[in-house]
Amino acid sequence: MHLSADHITLDFPLAQAAHSRASAGAAPLGGRLHGQGRSTFVRALDDVSFHLEIGDRLALVGHNGSGKSTLLRVLAGIYHPDRGHVSSSSHVSGIFNMSLGFRQEATGYRNLVIKGLMAGRSRAEIEAALPEIAEFTGLGPYLDMPLHTYSQGMAMRLAFAATTAFSNDILVMDEWIGAGDAGFQEKIIARMNDFLHASTIVVVASHSASLLRRLANKAIWLEQGQVRRMGGPEVIDEYEAAISVVELAPPLRAQVDARRGLWVAREGLDAPHLLWNLPGNVEGLQLRVHTSGQGLTVVRAAVARCGAWPLAPWVQAGMRFEIARPNEEPVAAYVADAA
Repeated sequence: MHLSADHITLDFPLAQAAHSRASAGAAPLGGRLHGQGRSTFVRALDDVSFHLEIGDRLALVGHNGSGKSTLLRVLAGIYHPDRGHVSSSSHVSGIFNMSLGFRQEATGYRNLVIKGLMAGRSRAEIEAALPEIAEFTGLGPYLDMPLHTYSQGMAMRLAFAATTAFSNDILVMDEWIGAGDAGFQEKIIARMNDFLHASTIVVVASHSASLLRRLANKAIWLEQGQVRRMGGPEVIDEYEAAISVVELAPPLRAQVDARRGLWVAREGLDAPHLLWNLPGNVEGLQLRVHTSGQGLTVVRAAVARCGAWPLAPWVQAGMRFEIARPNEEPVAAYVADAA
């Protein structure tokens, strides 16, 4: 079993009005602007390549507009690349739009049957799978109610359960997978582990770094449609560390730039933050905390030279925060006070 992307490049043409604004220097949030004759286009994906085999679970990370959703749609055959090609040993199933293939007036049970029929399953196969799917959703009597009565979270549960129950061997999932409550995310992780044991390939994009770390054995960091880094789960940590500084609000930036070490700041901020500004080599450093009864817990698996972490509600006086490499002495430390 395999899923491969070979030098994928995809361009989206700009309308004439957008072309005029782009020529004046405006740039899109996502890919890079290119011109060819009188035409201007956005290169949403630029020479993206990778190869996945049995048991691989690939995480896609990057800011909004970096090309994650576009790449998933290319893998699923929704978009066709201008250059390069996708090859797979099985049909690729995707979760992109929760309402795709669903009927708002039909019940949850009826929509599960529809999804199964669309996936090419027999009525007998669908009926046999329904009890397990119903239990997984946790929707209980709501499965007998029309879909239009569901909340967004309930519809997400139904969509995920249906797609994963009737999917093929390769599954791609977009951003919304990280939007569920904590209990349902645990079910998602368990389902993904079942997929791995069933020799399935999974590609998932999410802004939830903690969820991706628990799911993925490979990761790609996309930036303006290009692969910035490719490797193991450590790529997720590197991405999170890089954006920690970029996304600092001006008040935090000012306080981080004002001193060195690890400390807590409260004045001028909406909420207290743990701040750090570190000299020297920061490669491999983590933010961790010593808590009574739980020992050492990693709060952030990778940190940049400077950054901020909002103090969580569970932080109590006496807790010791450290920035250190695994199994090494800390380079900076702070003990939380009573305030």
